[in-house]
Amino acid sequence: MVTDLTNLTWDHEVDLLVVGTGAAGLTTAVVGAVEGLKVLVIEKTEFYGGTTALSGGVAWIPNNPLMKAAGIPDTPDDALTYLKHNVGNRVAPAKLEALVEHAPQMAEYMQANSAVQFQMMEDFPDYRPETPGGSNGGRSIDPKVFSGRKLDDYAQLRKQNTEIPGGIVGSVKELRRLAFFRSNPKGLLAVWKMFPRNLWNKIASRQHMSSGRALAARLRYSLQQRDVPLWLNTGLDELLVEDGAVIGARVTREGKPLNIRARRGVMIAAGGFEHNGAMRKEYFGADVGEQWGSGAFTSGAPGNVGDGIKAGLAAGAALDLMDDMWWMPSSVEPGAKTPTIHVFERGLPHFLIVNAGGKRFANEARPYNELGRVIYEETSPPAFMIFDQQYRNRYAMGTMLPGITPERFIEAGYIKRAETLEALAAQAGIDPAGLKQTVERFNIMAADGRDEDFHKGESAFDRYAGDPANKPNPCLGPVIKAPFYAMEIQAGDLGTKGGLLTNEHGQVLREDSSVIPGLYAAGNSSACVVGNFYPGAGGTIGAAMTYGYIAARDAAGQADR
Repeated sequence: MVTDLTNLTWDHEVDLLVVGTGAAGLTTAVVGAVEGLKVLVIEKTEFYGGTTALSGGVAWIPNNPLMKAAGIPDTPDDALTYLKHNVGNRVAPAKLEALVEHAPQMAEYMQANSAVQFQMMEDFPDYRPETPGGSNGGRSIDPKVFSGRKLDDYAQLRKQNTEIPGGIVGSVKELRRLAFFRSNPKGLLAVWKMFPRNLWNKIASRQHMSSGRALAARLRYSLQQRDVPLWLNTGLDELLVEDGAVIGARVTREGKPLNIRARRGVMIAAGGFEHNGAMRKEYFGADVGEQWGSGAFTSGAPGNVGDGIKAGLAAGAALDLMDDMWWMPSSVEPGAKTPTIHVFERGLPHFLIVNAGGKRFANEARPYNELGRVIYEETSPPAFMIFDQQYRNRYAMGTMLPGITPERFIEAGYIKRAETLEALAAQAGIDPAGLKQTVERFNIMAADGRDEDFHKGESAFDRYAGDPANKPNPCLGPVIKAPFYAMEIQAGDLGTKGGLLTNEHGQVLREDSSVIPGLYAAGNSSACVVGNFYPGAGGTIGAAMTYGYIAARDAAGQADR
């Protein structure tokens, strides 16, 4: 549908209209307001925060100001070398250059002009730290804990999926140590530090938040301080185009259609299409399976059905990377509405992953985006996580604290448990001979501390996810102590990577590479600015915020349309 603008009247006029309330959209709105623009933010659902509010909230920002303050070396040249080496020619070099140049500027700008505050994660490596330009720590930064009591509309902030054991509020660094607190003194100390904070949080209703909710809340509070309106239950219907330029949008607010003029531009930051079954099947193939095709294993926000992407396409935009995801190995607990993601568990000892034939097929500790893709492409999902009682005694698994395996999980078949590997394989539907042979070889390598098959524990990233108390390899330990456990693991995702093709200014492009004036895109509504690559923790949010910052400043420099 293309609306005739001849007799159109405007119900509302702003400088910048922002569609979506994740990190990309809210950053765009904050920067636009700081730069003096009249900004309106709309959100289709009843909750703001998008997928950001469901995430870890980490931002990958190379050469960031916190690194400089801590004396951790990094340079733009190193960061650009790292990206170009791993991205290849999949993305225009100018977009990578803009990311490297503006990401640290964005972080400094936001900390100076908004409520957004980050803290250092000095030992969290890039996802490929051994490649040229890679870093062993400091590029990923974590939002500081924030109190929801400061927000006027705290009840409308999207609630985080219950994936953290015990629902504990803590930094990424603390939560990582929680994973092995029973085997490592540093982990135990982290738990003791978190306990009084979390107890007081519940008793006094402090409404403290960490991770993605803290970042979304800090961004929302920044808009609140500047009186920037945010309309919930307001969906984008159509971009309004005049002489090839986007001059506004038609939206529906609480069931009422409205025409909104946007003098400087419209930002599409409405997430991807992970919850749109038809689009998943269109771009990933019709044979993906009913559960996967319906989005049963996605951790993206429920409203992400591709509205913004489709609106941009109707306005003449080009698309790219529509057949890729931010992959995440996931499982679904009995009765849960959302998946449980598996990040650090995979790097710990006494653990391996096999296919239905009982064979290992990858380094279990490798970055989740890479392992998720391998599960999707090289196995017939699901794959199976295999671990023993040593693992269960020492480490957390999903929402389960160490040593606690709810019987309801066993009864529902979410976790299989048996006294022998052969019996476990029979329960799980794994080839018994294949599993026995694989575990025997794995145990020999674990005792030696060297994974000759897939090199688990050789990368600094692997070792970060491992247990430092486990020697000689923090990621390898034999699977020998009964009972043994098996859990299905799926090729889940955090959202889609494909979307509207943009340039280094965040402007949306047509198929002929010309700019659509007045139209911007960022976050998962845009084609990923680092292509198929995932540079490090926060690679999604760091790029989303950076391109929101770039686009808002570009819009501020435009003339009215």
